[in-house]
Amino acid sequence: MSTIEQTSKALHAPIKNKYSSMANDEAIVSASSAEAHDRSRSHVWYKPGEQLRLTPYTLNLFQNYSQIPTEQVAAHIIGVREKAWEVYPYPCIGSFRFLDFAITESPIFTTALSKLKSGGKYLDLGCCFAQDLRALVYAGIPSENLFGADLQSGFIDLSYELFKDGETLKSTFFKGDIFDFSTFTPIRGNTSDPGLFQKIKGDIDIISARSFLHLFSPEQEFKAACQIVEILKDSPGSIIMGRQVGSFTPGVESISLGRREVFRHDPQTWEELWNKVGEATNTKWDVQAKLLELSPDVKDSVKAAELADIETRGWLEFVITKL
Repeated sequence: MSTIEQTSKALHAPIKNKYSSMANDEAIVSASSAEAHDRSRSHVWYKPGEQLRLTPYTLNLFQNYSQIPTEQVAAHIIGVREKAWEVYPYPCIGSFRFLDFAITESPIFTTALSKLKSGGKYLDLGCCFAQDLRALVYAGIPSENLFGADLQSGFIDLSYELFKDGETLKSTFFKGDIFDFSTFTPIRGNTSDPGLFQKIKGDIDIISARSFLHLFSPEQEFKAACQIVEILKDSPGSIIMGRQVGSFTPGVESISLGRREVFRHDPQTWEELWNKVGEATNTKWDVQAKLLELSPDVKDSVKAAELADIETRGWLEFVITKL
């Protein structure tokens, strides 16, 4: 069975995973800009430390990868979360969703591991704490072949404190703007080569665009997608993977957070977008996507924030493979 056939089968199978219970994106809320930048602990998406719940996988990773004693793991995570909240009060920070190692439940996780263990390169766009990157290292992937990029260098710096791997991780992280490759500057890892991003651009086998493209206006989203294509290796089998906020009634949505309009996709409109990207970049893609309903607890918390149209929202999980 080919990689594309395996991906299609996995994405169209019944899915039960943590994507459906994630309330971790600024893009899912439509709070006012003033409220969104408010670092008050009264936000509905800010969970007190005593509400922290660790999955067996997460606890195991912090015990064995980060070498933190079991009885200290929770306090350590809560302490770093408080620092991250001051960097920017994203819902993912307040609700501890930066502890969701979503790549481990991706329908192509095994395929990704095989590709990366063979020397492939991985880039996490909008990486925040780069928890998925750490999950790949924990699974045995050479860290020097893994890269991350974010506009907020503060989260990248705190990720080393969170995972306690400043002396061992060989990955390189960039601070940069997806719309201007010249801004990509290595800030952790191999910082001795300011032109490193230009060297790896076009040589990345897997790009994670988790909670990334849904941040932009329709015009910016299209441009960002084309930029991603330019970063990806121009070879059949190269992969763009991730998930983002979607809608069962796709269309343009105005959000006051950032005062912009965004397009909420379903699988059909998502495929249409990538067909347009393919035409613009002279590329062809196999687009596999599935829209997952939000779990009841997420709906309840978002309703508490008095947001509209929550019943139509969902998580759009996707795997896009170059043909």
